[in-house]
Amino acid sequence: MFSPFSLLHWHTSLDPQLKLRIRSPVDAFSHQRMASSDALMVCGLQGDGLWLELRGTTLYSPFSGLFSRKNQTGQHIQFAHPSGLKLALDFPLYCQDKHGLGFHWLVSEQANVQAGQALLHYDKAQLSQPGQNFGLFLRIVPHPKIHSIHCRTGYHQALQDDLLAIQLVSA
Repeated sequence: MFSPFSLLHWHTSLDPQLKLRIRSPVDAFSHQRMASSDALMVCGLQGDGLWLELRGTTLYSPFSGLFSRKNQTGQHIQFAHPSGLKLALDFPLYCQDKHGLGFHWLVSEQANVQAGQALLHYDKAQLSQPGQNFGLFLRIVPHPKIHSIHCRTGYHQALQDDLLAIQLVSA
């Protein structure tokens, strides 16, 4: 589903002129939200974001700031940078049915974290559903200073590859 108000733009490579970048917090392939099997994500009710098909087993902090999570099941994980930028992540809703099994949290529900800090080990075999790719939905919370968000399609290595590049509103 195309949204005419979407800030997210897909590319095969990121423009080197865009200096505000966010490293991938996981080893994953990035896809448009339609690649998800979660109905809320596919229809756009979760907002404008991307589906990360997970390849690794660890979630890292993409930048230093405040980390928070709603519960043990990976629903509504948020990173807040001191500048006001917020990055939100959600595992599929069916993970709630596991009641926290398959998630091994390395930090408390609210913590100040450093860039690159390991936050969570997840068990893909325990959390996956048959016939579906396991992943998470990632989005940048809307902010008035963000003009556009750019994502590179393909594989992203955690903490090595830039996942997003942000273009700010011109002053």
